[in-house]
Amino acid sequence: MATQAARDVMLPGVSLHIKDRGSTLVKKLLGKYHALPVVNDDHEVVGIVSEQNILDALEEKKTIFECSATALMRCGHAKHVRCATPVAVSPDTPLHDVIKTIFREQLSTLPVVENRKLVGIIHRKNIL
Repeated sequence: MATQAARDVMLPGVSLHIKDRGSTLVKKLLGKYHALPVVNDDHEVVGIVSEQNILDALEEKKTIFECSATALMRCGHAKHVRCATPVAVSPDTPLHDVIKTIFREQLSTLPVVENRKLVGIIHRKNIL
């Protein structure tokens, strides 16, 4: 039996665009995912925005219209907020490594990239 990989459980690359803001941003996160990758014009993953990021901004007394994917996005690493290499896996990443990454970085949604471009996402529920 072949080892399962990210490609076996990933869903199509649902994402936020780096220019998304306000109600557009919130509407996309009101779907079935608690977090979504943020992509640039070249469809490269540049960060992740979660419901928690929006709630944190609202707690800081920002309005929804002040919320933008650029301002809210994080790199996905549990130990810091931003870096040049957002957390992601390739379609060939073994499923046990996907699970380790999700737990290590405390993520609910993990981008799947190929040649730096978003090809899919994995939510914890997809693994179950």
